[in-house]
Amino acid sequence: MLAINTAFMTANLALKTPKGQIVLKDIDAKSKHSENVLKTIDEICQEAKTNILDVETVAVVVGPGSFTGLRIGTAIAKALGCVNDNLKFVALSSLELMAYTLTKHNKIDGDFLCVINALSDLFFVANFDKNGIKLQEERMIDKAEFSAIKVPKFALKDDLKAEDVVEIQISCEDVLNFALEKEKKNAFVTLEELSPMYLRLSQAEDMLAKKAKKD
Repeated sequence: MLAINTAFMTANLALKTPKGQIVLKDIDAKSKHSENVLKTIDEICQEAKTNILDVETVAVVVGPGSFTGLRIGTAIAKALGCVNDNLKFVALSSLELMAYTLTKHNKIDGDFLCVINALSDLFFVANFDKNGIKLQEERMIDKAEFSAIKVPKFALKDDLKAEDVVEIQISCEDVLNFALEKEKKNAFVTLEELSPMYLRLSQAEDMLAKKAKKD
């Protein structure tokens, strides 16, 4: 299993070999994911003394999150699929990953909200019950709707500063364990189904859409 999370500022990479050896690597938020992810995957394969073609499953966080990060993660997974016809794929929701991590390490008493800052007073959110089961699909909301939500809110460390938001951190181990749980449930997708979950237009696409509407 190779697990890839490039949806956040800090990327998480994790490899579990058929023999059970685990190698975990973070890529610092200050580094360019586009330049370092493939290199780091090669490094962890070398450390585990395994060939990337021996990987049986690739799990990748498909979003919502960073536009560039999501494209990088899914593109790498698809490239690996093009050279390995037997490769299986697991698509991971970034908000479900947050909920999994939260409930794994903490006792939660009721429903809660996981949130990712989408910038421009917009937020990617999903509601979960105390066990981390998703109650509503991932969606994007504005500041007014976000402020009106009264259940506990959880965001990534340094992603969103607000008095009513509690920060959490995602580790490589969390990403790997979440991916392995999905694999056990046979939550596989095809290569064609593996695509980023953007939930909104990119800044360039948004500008083009507004220009077209104006014209």
